[in-house]
Amino acid sequence: MKNKLGFLLLLLFISLFTGIQQSEAYQVKTDHAEVKLISEQSAIVPGETFWIGIEMDIQEGWYVYYRNPADSGMPLTVEWTHEEDFNISDIKWPYPQWKDAPGGLTSYAYEDSMLYMMEATAPEGLDPGDKTTLQVAADWLICEMVCIPENADLELTLDVAEEPTFNEEHLTLFSQMREKLPADLDFWESFAEVNGDTITLKLTTDAFELPQYENVIYFSNEKGEIENGADQPYTVENDTLTMKLQKSVYKPDAVNRVWGLVYNEEGWDESGRTKAMTVDINLGGEESIASTATDPVLSQSFLLILGFAFLGGMILNLMPCVFPILSIKVMNFLQVSGDNPKKAKIHGWVFGAGVLVSFLILAGSLLLLRAGGQELGWGFQLQSPPFIAFLTFLMFGLGLNLMGVFEIGNSLMNVAGSAQTGEGLKGSFFSGVLATVLATPCTAPFMGTALGAAITMPALSALLVFAVLGFGMAAPYILLSSFPALMKKLPKPGAWMETFKQFMAFPLFATAIWLAWVFGQQVGIDGLTNLLIGLLLLSMGIWILNRWKATQISNVSRIVSRAFVILLVTGGFFISASSNTKQQTSGTTSAQTDQYGIEWQSYTEAKLEQHLAENRNVFLDFTAAWCITCKANERVVFSSEDVKEKFRDLDFVMMKADWTNRNPEITRALESFGRNGVPLYVIYNEDLEEPMILPELLTPGIVMDALDDLPQDNQSLSMKDS
Repeated sequence: MKNKLGFLLLLLFISLFTGIQQSEAYQVKTDHAEVKLISEQSAIVPGETFWIGIEMDIQEGWYVYYRNPADSGMPLTVEWTHEEDFNISDIKWPYPQWKDAPGGLTSYAYEDSMLYMMEATAPEGLDPGDKTTLQVAADWLICEMVCIPENADLELTLDVAEEPTFNEEHLTLFSQMREKLPADLDFWESFAEVNGDTITLKLTTDAFELPQYENVIYFSNEKGEIENGADQPYTVENDTLTMKLQKSVYKPDAVNRVWGLVYNEEGWDESGRTKAMTVDINLGGEESIASTATDPVLSQSFLLILGFAFLGGMILNLMPCVFPILSIKVMNFLQVSGDNPKKAKIHGWVFGAGVLVSFLILAGSLLLLRAGGQELGWGFQLQSPPFIAFLTFLMFGLGLNLMGVFEIGNSLMNVAGSAQTGEGLKGSFFSGVLATVLATPCTAPFMGTALGAAITMPALSALLVFAVLGFGMAAPYILLSSFPALMKKLPKPGAWMETFKQFMAFPLFATAIWLAWVFGQQVGIDGLTNLLIGLLLLSMGIWILNRWKATQISNVSRIVSRAFVILLVTGGFFISASSNTKQQTSGTTSAQTDQYGIEWQSYTEAKLEQHLAENRNVFLDFTAAWCITCKANERVVFSSEDVKEKFRDLDFVMMKADWTNRNPEITRALESFGRNGVPLYVIYNEDLEEPMILPELLTPGIVMDALDDLPQDNQSLSMKDS
């Protein structure tokens, strides 16, 4: 009898243990959160709906994002990977917290703990008595002073039964989270109207007398609809609450929908339990429940951004990365204007069209790739070694062409400089394209602000900003070629132009050398050797082409020699382009001393967070090898003994975020400051309410003034010698 009783107890223990294992989720621990997939039911019924959720316990001081992260951030996304065909809803988002973020930004976030709930319907074909497993790949951004992307592959095994069994461990959590979901309250009515940049939201009810509410906040469900950090003044009068919201400066088009939730700390019902109420007001169409005043498509803020874009585009012409190609076009204008001023005008407009079209293509590519989840920014194509190799071949070949080593009628090598025939219009257009490509390493003053704003705008608005950038860059050449009086100010054509043409080859060779150096930074010394071999083969191909000219040899010899040229040039390019990008070193903590004697630490979010936790002063330099402006700033500023001594006296940690190769971590850091290109210079100091951002173009005086403006108490405490 005792043996039987012991055996039964053993079976009961095994059964209970097995049941616990079946209903328990697999927990994943990341650096800053513990995450698992849970269900309200431990046993589900075929064809019936049940609640599941991703439970997240968040490390103290860190937070994750609402469906609309507000000014920056990324909400949780899920991809279900199980085999069974469950019907799973979108995430049911509870009301978030309003959180002030660095840089004067605002985030809609969750702290401490979070349950991302979803409704799931089990397939009809499941058999009671079996088990089924849900699997999901979850990605999210978690932030403190810095933001870190995290992910987890989660799974949950559930019993299939004829009757549901609830999981008592999770019932309370699901119930509490349901209370935080915004509710559709039929005893409240909502109305909205738009006047200029102000959205007036009215909520009214006759169900009860309204008190003077203390804390009411509107959270938009769509990014870029309202100014997230702006004040939301409201008044309560009789049975109506009226709120004033500010339309986003990045939304140039009219507001046609007010869609979000309104949080009220005291609740929207008499019991006070319903803290959040849904609002969805259509401001256009036949089913409109509110009218809107005419809203200008181009707001003053958006016009200001367009003005920055135009000025930034004009200043690009002063950048050394654009000079080689533009100098060729100035020479073409000189040549053509003496014979036919009208033709010079046409070439100027075609050149401008090349700039404009290429800006739009670059912008469209950037926006499409980013919409697909790529972490990219301005100059992204220069993070590709094959593209750098192509530009090096092009600059080197164009230089040889200008030196008179070879001439090809309508080839790529000749088209950029040609301006004498109708076919020369292709050359002017291509020159505009090439000038744009070479301009992308530069972020001119005003341009950084315009680009950062453009990336956060709707696609059409962003494309308009890029178009104005291109027009600003092309404007001086359109102006020069369109007015004969200006053309008369230029020197008259003559024999000196051949000398000038050959001289212009040297800036192209200098550009090729710079590109080769950038290529070496990306792929290392072996890759650079491959590029030099490729240029050697390109030279051999050009030599064959010039040595055996088509008019001097037979058809067979011409075919054979041209085949060798194609083989040498394409083979040289593929040898160069096949070089592998060297491993990123930004994840290391080792420091390197530059040629100016400054010791730089490679940037990582974790390392920056550690220094800030220690209350260290930090100077963060976002740079890239292909960024001419960055290199010019470094030479001017960091060669100054006064600047270096000031950094040492204030005990600064010098950090460098090298964006030469693609680095999503650095891209996200740039985005947190509203930028998507380099250079960017940021000073962190414990007594500053937010990091200090310096201008794109630096001088020793600018840096010294910025350091002098740091709080004096902190300066004196951080002195090494004090």
